[in-house]
Amino acid sequence: MTAANPVAARRARASARASARAPSVYTAQALADFCEVDLKTVHHWATRGKVPHFRTDGRHLRFRRNDVVRFLRAHNYPLPDALVRARPTVALALGPSSFAGNPLTLDDLAKRLGSRFALRRHASAAIALAHLLADAPDALVVAHDDPTLGFPSAVAAIKADPALSWIVMVVVAKGDLQAAVREAGADVALAALDIARLSGELARALAVA
Repeated sequence: MTAANPVAARRARASARASARAPSVYTAQALADFCEVDLKTVHHWATRGKVPHFRTDGRHLRFRRNDVVRFLRAHNYPLPDALVRARPTVALALGPSSFAGNPLTLDDLAKRLGSRFALRRHASAAIALAHLLADAPDALVVAHDDPTLGFPSAVAAIKADPALSWIVMVVVAKGDLQAAVREAGADVALAALDIARLSGELARALAVA
């Protein structure tokens, strides 16, 4: 009889643990299984600040999905199915001006995104930001010219806040403003005419199949 593959078994255990929870948060044991290390190593990484984390009220370590993806990529670990097959949450706050000159409508875009992500639509960037801590989306999509909030300073503020910095920021901006938005910390900057690429850009940033 052929012995069971220990690596496959560890990945299966990690996937089972992850599927029982929201896809955006993982335990220390799940991260240990993803990296094929023991639990003490993960606690050592957390103590040394090598991987961003937070603690529950019971002092248990938890890791945001985006931080896990960035850690695995930075250290050349393969991305496990539990991460790649998840449906990350995307907060979408775009208005008509984001579709100037584009045949794609907001409803069309929402349908496309809804097939790969758990989508939450907001009427403005200000409303989306008001829900960030409570909803904890994996990504936030906003427009640079949204009148309810100032950019790129708002992007820089979010990326500088440890409670929010893990969120993937996508900003729809005019060509001459995209560099400033990226410099402020946006993970993706798109022109209105390129908004059809949003689903693919989010998939790459969030490591979704």
